[in-house]
Amino acid sequence: MSLSTCQPGIWRRAAALLLLCGAAAFAGPFHDEFAASPFSRFSEDYFDRFVLDTGAQAGDNETRVAAVWSIRLPEDADAFTELMAEHFGDFLRERMSLALPVLRCPRESLSGAANAIILMDAPAEANATPGSFSITVTPDQIRVCGIDSAGLRDGIVKLVDRIGFRESPILTQGKVGYRPRLGLRVGFKPTLGTMRDVVFNGYNGVTTGMTDLYKLSSSQCIPELAALQDPAYRARVTWERRDAHRHGLKTYCYVHTMTKFAEDAPIFAAHPEIRGVRTWQADGLFTLCTEAPLVKQFLRESVQGLFRDDPDLDGLLLIIGGEGFYHCYMRPYGVEKGDTTCERCKSLGPDTVVANHCNWLAQSAREIDPDAEIVVWPYSAVHVWSSDMAQSGFLRKLKPGVALLTEIEKDEVLLKPEGVQKAIWDYSIDLIGPGARAKEQVSLCRSLGLPVYLKSEPELAFEASGLPHIPCMDRWAARADALASSGATGAWVFPAYLPHRGTSTSEVYKFLWWEPVAGREALLAQFAARLAGKEAGPHLREAWRLVSEAIEYSPEIPPYYNGPHYFGPAHPMCADPGAKLPREFYGQYGYYAEVNPDLVAIPRPTFVTIPTGNEMVFPKFYRQMEDLLKKAVNAIAAAEPLVDDAHRLTFDSEALMVRWFYHVGRTEANFYDSFLLRRELGRQLERVESGASLTAEERDAANAQMTRWKEILCDELANAQEALPVMEADMRLDFKYMGYCPGPEMIRAKIAILQKEIDAYLPSLAARLGL
Repeated sequence: MSLSTCQPGIWRRAAALLLLCGAAAFAGPFHDEFAASPFSRFSEDYFDRFVLDTGAQAGDNETRVAAVWSIRLPEDADAFTELMAEHFGDFLRERMSLALPVLRCPRESLSGAANAIILMDAPAEANATPGSFSITVTPDQIRVCGIDSAGLRDGIVKLVDRIGFRESPILTQGKVGYRPRLGLRVGFKPTLGTMRDVVFNGYNGVTTGMTDLYKLSSSQCIPELAALQDPAYRARVTWERRDAHRHGLKTYCYVHTMTKFAEDAPIFAAHPEIRGVRTWQADGLFTLCTEAPLVKQFLRESVQGLFRDDPDLDGLLLIIGGEGFYHCYMRPYGVEKGDTTCERCKSLGPDTVVANHCNWLAQSAREIDPDAEIVVWPYSAVHVWSSDMAQSGFLRKLKPGVALLTEIEKDEVLLKPEGVQKAIWDYSIDLIGPGARAKEQVSLCRSLGLPVYLKSEPELAFEASGLPHIPCMDRWAARADALASSGATGAWVFPAYLPHRGTSTSEVYKFLWWEPVAGREALLAQFAARLAGKEAGPHLREAWRLVSEAIEYSPEIPPYYNGPHYFGPAHPMCADPGAKLPREFYGQYGYYAEVNPDLVAIPRPTFVTIPTGNEMVFPKFYRQMEDLLKKAVNAIAAAEPLVDDAHRLTFDSEALMVRWFYHVGRTEANFYDSFLLRRELGRQLERVESGASLTAEERDAANAQMTRWKEILCDELANAQEALPVMEADMRLDFKYMGYCPGPEMIRAKIAILQKEIDAYLPSLAARLGL
């Protein structure tokens, strides 16, 4: 059996980078350079992805909106409806070249208005699903009617999509009623974007990025923590939530307590009873004990202050599994999983301590807002403190006001041919989900009356951790459908690690979240045509299909943010494993910021010299991936000459991802095969240098191996050379924002090393072998 997994270690602790290192890096250089990138357009303004087909003609059963039309609202429409009408007008003006006036009219006059787009709410039918709406198109009127304000908002979103797919303000006549498949759909504001972008991506809720509770708090009960408060920071976060509320979005604040303290810190000198556990390692920092009365007072006052001062806040999100919102069972150093060094908490056990923590926060919040929700996320709890994959004992202890967030796919094992067991120990798009653990948690929560939400990434999957998004649209569409049909209370689709770049994969979810749902194949063909144009669209659609198929042959989620899996064609082949590599191949993976912020300054190797998985089986998988990804690249090449200027940028955003993924897969296959040949020839060299002679048969085999090795290294040289312009064309692919050297520099350094290995090292090795 071949087990594709990673042992508990730095890779499973990856998301700690999010705030303390990654967010800091992304906030500065990334924001500035991303803003200068042409691809930031889609993140900064959702509408910028739409194209107007100036030659489009209305058919017999279609209605065209013309310049003489108007947008009409009831005269009693609220500010929210007026805001959505304004956004719709912006879309028509900016993308469809139609500047239509927005008029308020008596409600009774709207039904007879001609040449009008009517935006209005109407009384709900019996048993209607909240958030439902209808769109009615007649020859001289388009009516969007929501059964409530949320339905009207989402109806306008759907109207934009229908016009966007048609690439013209032309709509098929008739009435279609729509019903949301998910009650709550929580998204995330794209980098450089606004809450308008969240709404038009199909969400009715939003969460902030990870924020420090110590900065947000207004509690004064522990003076040493009060010194960490940042009122300006708190004001910025509060303002963003107000803008979200203005758009009818439920708002959640994603909070953490990752700031920890030295053993001799003033806070423990003043209040020794609140010290929790030493975390992570022998010289690690200490957290606070959540069972200590003074800490409970601090948490109560902090949470109540947030809800009291911000009536637009609906809830908090916190990770209570392996990182994030600390308690005495989270990463205590020196004890086994499920144990703690805190004597106060040891007798209670992990399920009780963590449940007490969550219930206390919910009780505190609901004393201010009876509807407040504390959404708890036991990310990696089974690896840190829980003995139960589904955390059922913990869930049974939760009280009203607490909701569960759980990943749709994590902590499962996928069985593949040749005995491969692929451990889904972090975000994946190979397993669509829900996995067995998620299903069990959904079922249990429903029986307990506990709200349960499923988490998915909008763009990231660790089958290709270096890509801004993996262009396997068939799989993302299947994921969206799986979320909607899971039985969960809602879905949270937000980036827990990297910036949200507003790519196509984050957009596709909403197309599957309302009934009636279009056939998936027709939908993806239509989507591809919108991104690439009608002529090139079928080729892009084929590329998506091939990339989706290639994911099936991904045998592992290896340690990410190092090795060939992440760096792809920038990763050295290490033909001579003892050779010293230049500075370009050293950097800092920021998880160390979670252990000790001082560690992030220490450069570490970004490369590996041996594969992470089954060396005999995995090469076959990677060659199959490479073959399918090469076919996807060929489909992209066939599309290239067919793409017009209007679709060039949206097409390039897809094409560059396909090309880079292919180069990554090619590197992984070459790296495995190169390693096997290096090892075998190394064994022969040990024999020769110990005085043995190769037989004629062994000599022939070694010659064949040397020839094959040179072919592989030459292929990898060509791969790196072809990949360099891909990296240079899209800053989103660059590794430097993760604390490494710039990607193009790494690729150029790798090319130089490969050339030397081919021209000098292989001949010297052959000579030493006597070949």
